[in-house]
Amino acid sequence: MSFFTAPFRPLAAIALCVSLAACGGGGDGACSACLFAASVPSTPASSTTAPGATDSPPSTPVPASPTDTTGTPTPADTAPLSYAIGGTLTGLASNTKLVLLDNGGDALTLAANGAFSFAAPVAFNTGYAVTVGTYPLWQNCSVSNGSGTATANVSSVTVNCVAAQAQVSTFAGSGTAGSNDGAGTAASFNGLAAVTADISGNVYVADNANSMIRKITPAGVVTTLAGSTTPGYADGTGAAARFNQPAGVAVDASGNVYVADYGNNMIRKITPAGVVTTLAGSTTAGSMDGIGTNARFNGPWNSDVDASGNLYVIDGNNNVIRKITPDGVVTTLAGSATPGSADGIGSAASFNYPSSLRVSPDGNIYVADSDNNMIRKVTPEGVVTTLAGSLTPGFADGTGAAARFKAPWGIGADASGYLYVVDRGNYSVRKITPDGVVTTIAGSQTPGSADGIGTAAQFSNLLDVTVDLDGNLYVIEGLLVRKITPVR
Repeated sequence: MSFFTAPFRPLAAIALCVSLAACGGGGDGACSACLFAASVPSTPASSTTAPGATDSPPSTPVPASPTDTTGTPTPADTAPLSYAIGGTLTGLASNTKLVLLDNGGDALTLAANGAFSFAAPVAFNTGYAVTVGTYPLWQNCSVSNGSGTATANVSSVTVNCVAAQAQVSTFAGSGTAGSNDGAGTAASFNGLAAVTADISGNVYVADNANSMIRKITPAGVVTTLAGSTTPGYADGTGAAARFNQPAGVAVDASGNVYVADYGNNMIRKITPAGVVTTLAGSTTAGSMDGIGTNARFNGPWNSDVDASGNLYVIDGNNNVIRKITPDGVVTTLAGSATPGSADGIGSAASFNYPSSLRVSPDGNIYVADSDNNMIRKVTPEGVVTTLAGSLTPGFADGTGAAARFKAPWGIGADASGYLYVVDRGNYSVRKITPDGVVTTIAGSQTPGSADGIGTAAQFSNLLDVTVDLDGNLYVIEGLLVRKITPVR
């Protein structure tokens, strides 16, 4: 063993010399060796100090020992080499999700306000940067104290979310009546009545006065899926099919489009290839449950599809909500022929010219009850309650019955269960939380056709609204399709 790594034991060496001298053994050389050994400082066995190095403190400070999860200090020689990054989230709306990133990765999904911490720790003296990866639907979130260098556990990052403003733009339509296919404002419509969106972001509209069903890609390219400007009744493919004032459209997960064919008192089905068949109803108006063409409707106006493929239809002139299974079995879910505003179960409940409905992700059906100035909720079992609004028309944000609408006509639902209503008489687009809190996101109560943010935008002849999976809204106004997106 080299003496540079031997333990420093000067007293023991001196004692050895004394012993040798006392014994007379070893001579002067032995004692000289002993004295030399006694004069050489040693380093601990684990040291790697080279010959000539000193024992002075290191020039770089050693980081303070962190604590373990119980708060007990950790010995310096077992200190972790990385630290947790976290903080506090406030303002996140209920039923929504926020995705945060640290250094562009380590995605953290948050669904509730409160403390958070990323899964992956950050190495000592390494930078961290917390950013928003995915915003909640219709909210903006800001990050404070989100970057720095990790020298200890971090819990000071703060994230706050607030409602996003609404940007209104014209998506498709020239504003002049016509039936031209084309991109954006090169396309034309004539009396749009209903709108829906599929899982790929395509938008479908019931072009009522043209007796057509039109398809619009996410890029705004308009084509005709089925029907022609000649009204009538005929199953067939594409332009060979005939509709008579189609007033409702819905799309299922497979891309099949269902049409409430108002003038024919029928429910029609269109495959993605444009093949049209009749699912239920006949050209004879009535109010009868049954299978397929044995069922009767009187002015079916609007519809939507649930996750199981069941279709719900507003039978407008009968003031009832009908349910149609994928096999074409028609039953009456709620309402009666007598107009009214009563909550209740099945036929004990009443509506007054309901104009639109949407199925929420929770399976409940929400109805724009136009002449009652209310938004109604219908469970899959047919239990009807009033979510917001009252018989008194007006314009007021608020909760439940304290809110006021004026002829709410169309309704949409996003993936988080928030509702969007086109308030026709107020020329505005309103938002309703699952708890019934109503706010206004766009429109000025003054008729017009102006793009802009929030109340700077203007609408006229609002009829329906739908929401795509990204939370973008599409509203129709007779000759135009407008798009509403959150301002980022």
